[in-house]
Amino acid sequence: MSDVQLALLILGLIVILIMIIHNWAQIRQHNKRKEKLTNGSSPQINEENDPLFQSAEFDITEQANDPNISSEGSAKVIKDNLPEGIFPEIETVASITCKKTFNTLENLFIDRIKGIKGARLYIRNDNDIWTTDLAIEEGIRFNQILIVQQLASREGSLSNVAVADISTYVNDVNNAVDGTLFWLFNRDISIETKKLSDFCKEVDRAMSIKVIPKSDSAFHPAALIDFFKNPSINKGEDNIHRLINVNNSEEIICEILNLSGKPLELNHESFIQGIVFKMDVPNTLNITHAFNEMIRVMREACTNLNGSLVDVGNKPMNDDYVSRVYVYLKNVEQKMLTKNITPGGELAKKIFS
Repeated sequence: MSDVQLALLILGLIVILIMIIHNWAQIRQHNKRKEKLTNGSSPQINEENDPLFQSAEFDITEQANDPNISSEGSAKVIKDNLPEGIFPEIETVASITCKKTFNTLENLFIDRIKGIKGARLYIRNDNDIWTTDLAIEEGIRFNQILIVQQLASREGSLSNVAVADISTYVNDVNNAVDGTLFWLFNRDISIETKKLSDFCKEVDRAMSIKVIPKSDSAFHPAALIDFFKNPSINKGEDNIHRLINVNNSEEIICEILNLSGKPLELNHESFIQGIVFKMDVPNTLNITHAFNEMIRVMREACTNLNGSLVDVGNKPMNDDYVSRVYVYLKNVEQKMLTKNITPGGELAKKIFS
């Protein structure tokens, strides 16, 4: 046997020996695991420790030991199934879950909540439809209660008295029904009412721009009557002329009034010294688009009536002035959208009514 053959033989024996040792170690480790499981030193997989039964949001073991978890879970279910007409962006909402079902209204103190401006009461039994306002009558069954309070409006924030009234009412109802109380939204009413009121002050603007005669003391009645035949101008039952979106007559861009702020009376005897286009900014859909349309129609009025475009102080509005107003309105629009309040939408109308 040559030296090369001898070396290969020895190398082969070494490889075989290594494989035998490795397999022996694997078998020994497997037997230890099996013995460990058989002796019960490691818990068996079941519903309590199987990761498939666990949730990233809730821990099953903790739920069993914490009495507040079930109530919080109920509050979460209610929060996800609120009745229509509740707006968490501008309202405080308290949820009360009763320990039993009631069929009498004496614990709800109906007369008291009727005396709290901006407050509403909702009740239901289990997963029934929420009932509110006049539909709440004696004999109705309920075990869940929602108490809602609007936090601010154009009139300003809630007064200290109003905050105390709604807070006391919520606690009194909760005590009367021996319920579990959770504030679903805006629990700190004093802070939240001020924050919403400050926001309202930032965006609540009424913008007025005028068209006045260039030379004469008043517009020519016939020309004025012809101008108001514009299909985008609509006269309402209240005799107020409004500039509307021709594609949607319900979308009001602005009101058109006389210089005194009253409805225009158009006839061949009219003596109109100027017209005012007045936009209720937060209640206007697509503010900047509406403003562009308003300016377009006003410039058309200037051409047809031989008029000038001026602000409320009779300062002429050139293109630069108009552009600066546009930027300002764009900023207002963005602030409202950031607050999840669509200009001219249902929520905006609720605050700025």
